Amino acid sequence: MFNAAQGERSDVLERLDAELATHGGALLHGPVGIGKSFVARSFAGRRREHGDLVLFTGPEDAESELDHSALADLFRKVTDDRLLVLPEPQLSALRQALRRQETPPKGPDPVALRLAVLSMLGTLGATRQVVLVIDAAHQVDRASARLLAFAVRRLDPAHVRILVTETTMPGTAPVAGPALCPAAAREVLLPPLSFPELAVLPGHPGLPHWLLRAVYEVSAGNPLFALELTRAVATLPELPVREEPLPLTGQLRALVGGPLGELDPATRWVLLLTAVAARPTLRRLRRAVGSPADPGRDRERGRALAPCLPGQAVHEGDVDRAVASACRAGLLTVKGELLSFTHPMVAAALQSCAAERRAAHALLAGTETDPVERVRHIALATSGPDGQLASALAAGAEQARRRGATGTAALLGRLAVARTPADRGALVAERTLTGAQLAYDAADYELTRELARRVLSGRASPAQRVQACVLVIHASNQDLHETAYIFDEMLVSAGDDLGLHAQLHYARALRAHITDGETSLARVEAARAAGLACRAQDRTTELMALSLEAFTAAVLGRGDARQPLARALSMPQDSGLSGGHNGPRAIKARLDLFADRHGEAAAELASLLQRARDSGTVEDVIFLLCALIDVDLRAGRSAAALTSADEVTRLSREIGVCHGPVLHSVALAEAAGGDLTRAAALAREGVRTSLARHDQIFLPLALCSLGHVQLRSQDPAGAVESLERAREIAERRGIVDPLAVPWAVDLAEALVAVGEYTRAAALTGAALAAAERLGRGGVAASLRRAEALQGAAATGRDGARQAVSVLRQAADCHRGHGLRIEYGRDLLALGAVERRRRRTTPAATAWQQAATVFRECGAHAWLHQATAELARLERCDAGENPEGGIIHALTATEYRVATMVTSGATNREIATSLFLAVKTVEANLTRIYRKAGVRSRTELGVLLHGRTAPQLLASRSAARPAGGAGLPSL
Repeated sequence: MFNAAQGERSDVLERLDAELATHGGALLHGPVGIGKSFVARSFAGRRREHGDLVLFTGPEDAESELDHSALADLFRKVTDDRLLVLPEPQLSALRQALRRQETPPKGPDPVALRLAVLSMLGTLGATRQVVLVIDAAHQVDRASARLLAFAVRRLDPAHVRILVTETTMPGTAPVAGPALCPAAAREVLLPPLSFPELAVLPGHPGLPHWLLRAVYEVSAGNPLFALELTRAVATLPELPVREEPLPLTGQLRALVGGPLGELDPATRWVLLLTAVAARPTLRRLRRAVGSPADPGRDRERGRALAPCLPGQAVHEGDVDRAVASACRAGLLTVKGELLSFTHPMVAAALQSCAAERRAAHALLAGTETDPVERVRHIALATSGPDGQLASALAAGAEQARRRGATGTAALLGRLAVARTPADRGALVAERTLTGAQLAYDAADYELTRELARRVLSGRASPAQRVQACVLVIHASNQDLHETAYIFDEMLVSAGDDLGLHAQLHYARALRAHITDGETSLARVEAARAAGLACRAQDRTTELMALSLEAFTAAVLGRGDARQPLARALSMPQDSGLSGGHNGPRAIKARLDLFADRHGEAAAELASLLQRARDSGTVEDVIFLLCALIDVDLRAGRSAAALTSADEVTRLSREIGVCHGPVLHSVALAEAAGGDLTRAAALAREGVRTSLARHDQIFLPLALCSLGHVQLRSQDPAGAVESLERAREIAERRGIVDPLAVPWAVDLAEALVAVGEYTRAAALTGAALAAAERLGRGGVAASLRRAEALQGAAATGRDGARQAVSVLRQAADCHRGHGLRIEYGRDLLALGAVERRRRRTTPAATAWQQAATVFRECGAHAWLHQATAELARLERCDAGENPEGGIIHALTATEYRVATMVTSGATNREIATSLFLAVKTVEANLTRIYRKAGVRSRTELGVLLHGRTAPQLLASRSAARPAGGAGLPSL
């Protein structure tokens, strides 16, 4: 049922692997619906894939009264011929218990049966690792439980390991499971799913993010509860209102309704008040149900709304009794004076009756001392337009915003719009626009777009329409391709207002930059916006426009790029939008990175990031973290980049957006310090996302990260294809700066790898000229490295000798600039060239130095490449190949292809095994033949291994399974 979450539970599966290997067993427990059975079945499948013999049983509740039913299920795949190793009394007893022969009236011999189970498991484990998986220990029949408890305490955990699951209530220990586990087994409490994990579960496609978030909060990460809540929502004629509780299915009501049904009316009323209060405390509840001699208007409203409720009969002294009763029932916990439900589902069940819920809000409103909370309760106690209430809600939203409570401010702003009478047209537009801004501040981009578009379609003033237009753009998360219609309409609405025109031209510059890929137009529109904003004395728009003008001028390679940025930085800086990820300081950090001033860039970004965290602007945190990842990777801080990648991934999933920069930066972090396979998946997702959103900024960047991973994964042909696409987009946009779209270095190296030396030289020369003109010393050194590799490959020994000198110069440059990973790449290239010259000692030294650099950087993916080169060199030196010369002449990919060819694999089998295209294999084989001076596989086999043609054919036959099947697909 939870297959989509399998990858997200991999950490639990890995822990279970470790516990079983170390302690012989594990007891996995947790509440109903948390996913224990899914994990148990996934673990069983995982162990089968590793070649273990897995015996699995998952009894249902009805089977707990059937003697030996769990044992029979466990042994159902153990055939009778495997049982014949047992002595006759044990064999007979076990076959009787398994219902494979007639059972005597008194049942199987109990002693013989115990010995049979123990002996059989021991015999199975003698030749193969056995894993027992017992899912739902609390439902195992007593007869089976006794037998298994006898056996597991006596089995050798090195040969037979046990995983047991059991359902437990929160805060309680397992009861049945420990007896079925080895003495050293460890208990593992299965945690709930995180929001990102729950978001990928099947069953709720297309739900808006806010509703998916509500499902997560009510389910508390329980997958069963989440799916049931989604089913309940699907039965509604329309989506629920945001501020109302989610509906429950019959199954969920049955799960939580039992304890609630046993409560007396007074206790239930106190619990309902607890459920609707923001921070329920004993003091607040006592005050709410206090003496009727202190009535307020809202208190009386509560009485009138719920005449059937026992609120009139509940007094302060009853609160303590009700809370104590609920705690005994396992519904509430008390920490100090603060009350909380043991599960949010209890609060949802208590609020299922709308009349009761509104009465509770009204009663709390009458005694609430905090004005923000009071107006929230009043609004949720009533429905329909109310001008006085709407004004109070608008004031409450502003007060909450000043406190930094962005979520509460957005809620009250939305309620203010809903309660404002429709005939107050101007006021409706004003509050709707304010609500959209509050929603944007709370990172609720769905609500931002919804309210802003209401402004655009309603009777708003030109200024309001322009502001709504800008909000739509900012809340579109790089997805601006559907906003073109807004600009023409808004330009008419703006009239002669210079400030409005400035904002619109800035918005048009953003669209030209992001969606249209017209970087030159974006620079012109940004400059125009800055000029208009200056005349209108709109400093925020002026700062943002100057920042965009500076960045677009820089990537276009213009010499005047620093001028608008210097002007922006000389002005007083706003604490709002211009202080974020698109403001002057953030753009300065990006340009500092381009110029290899990564220390200054890191310091600036750290300061901006702290400000964004303090102000709660999640989108700024995300974009600034992405920029910091790029800086850390450039400076060789791979571990720090991975930490930021984890945070930015979590944040982006929590707010329900998939930013292009997130996928790009996280892919690069994985490629440096994590896993290349995951990096490739992220890069491909980045390409798909950018294409879907017409995002011309991050499409070429995603293609660059994909090409980088493909080059590192021994797929140079694929890298050439991806990087060529990135180059074409960059050239079409007029982008000159080699770090703005970093295709040049990897494309040059990929072209060398596929043998296109002339094209590699031409591209490298042009890119190098641009890098030197712009003062990009680090990139220039990397391009010289590519030139050196091209020269060594194309011109033989003389070129290789000259390449060594160039590579040492590049390494000195990168080390001087603090570009540690690029320094390590220089050393890798130096080792490859020295190997080509058949100088094994200098090659080994260079690769050892590279390994040291990558290890210090935490660049584990790069470290793996360096150690693989060293290992291959050691195998050659150890005499595994008498013709070391040809081995030294081959690249890493060519060596792997040659090895598989001489082992008898076909081109398609090699492609499948190495994750290459068949054409890539063919191209590699052509180069191998040329370097080796041979014309066939047979000749190559003789050269590499001394094999004759008959021996090669024999190895080919042995390498292929019967029936002509190819190598297994990985």
